[in-house]
Amino acid sequence: MTSSTHRRILAGLMDAGLMLAWALLVGGVVWVMLFAGALRGVGMLGLNLVGIAVVVLPATIALTSLEAGRYEATPGKLTYGLRVRRDPDGARISWGRSLLRNLLKLGLPWTLGHLAVITAMVAGGPAAWLGAAIGVAVPVAYVVSMFSADGRTLYDHLAGTMVITTRPGRRIAED
Repeated sequence: MTSSTHRRILAGLMDAGLMLAWALLVGGVVWVMLFAGALRGVGMLGLNLVGIAVVVLPATIALTSLEAGRYEATPGKLTYGLRVRRDPDGARISWGRSLLRNLLKLGLPWTLGHLAVITAMVAGGPAAWLGAAIGVAVPVAYVVSMFSADGRTLYDHLAGTMVITTRPGRRIAED
């Protein structure tokens, strides 16, 4: 494993921890609302859609804004000296490219996971197993692809981005 891959995994874990903290905070609020009866009749699909709307969407937009912003990095990437740039020219990424990258990185796997859970709880059977397999296969493929020769994940290839190594810390990125 290269040092950049190692740093990228640590940065991803740090960012995932921040997203988990957000999800737990929102989950606590939703649990209180459920207990109080405010979400009566919403159902499993409704709760999952609420989860996507109040957890996945804000996290995706936050990561997008941070990676396309002045520092070109999430908190984890800043801590470990990583930046997101356009491949192959190394220019800053646009907000749209960052959104595509983060929808593929976070929105797709999370939504697939939610759909797999809904299918398993409602219908079961082969469709649930297929959904669960896809829900697990996508993030596993992302991690495995990080160990490729160029260190770019599948979502980096699809979005035309790359993660570069810099000095750790908050500095305004230069073109």
